[in-house]
Amino acid sequence: MADRRKHKERQPGETDKSPRQPKSAARWFIGNVFSLVRRHGNFAMACLLIGYCVNRASTGVEAFAGRRSLADLKFGLFANVTVVFTISITLSGLSIGLYLRERGNHRRTRERLAARIKELEIKIDPNRTSSKLTSEGLTRRDDI
Repeated sequence: MADRRKHKERQPGETDKSPRQPKSAARWFIGNVFSLVRRHGNFAMACLLIGYCVNRASTGVEAFAGRRSLADLKFGLFANVTVVFTISITLSGLSIGLYLRERGNHRRTRERLAARIKELEIKIDPNRTSSKLTSEGLTRRDDI
């Protein structure tokens, strides 16, 4: 067998005693730049994207400033949308969203109470057969 050196394992809190080479100024600078990019890159990219979109939109508005065109007609039609229509669409969307949320809450409640109900049913009638519904109160996939 080859002779292997045994390395002394460091204890928690113990530091490496070997002298380290100091980082060069260029390496330190580049390391800090990449650290900043990693930390704030998403925010910077979002700001650049929003700025670019605003720039493109302002260029489009400048191109049509003082002119009548097909775009002017489309903006005019869009501005004539009645308030009643807008309110009805908004209320419909809110109603659908509330329905979906309540349906999810109801399923979670059924699932939470299913174990207790099953236990009480077995206590009352041990010979009772199962309806084979899922714990959420839905039919099994095999039944469909």
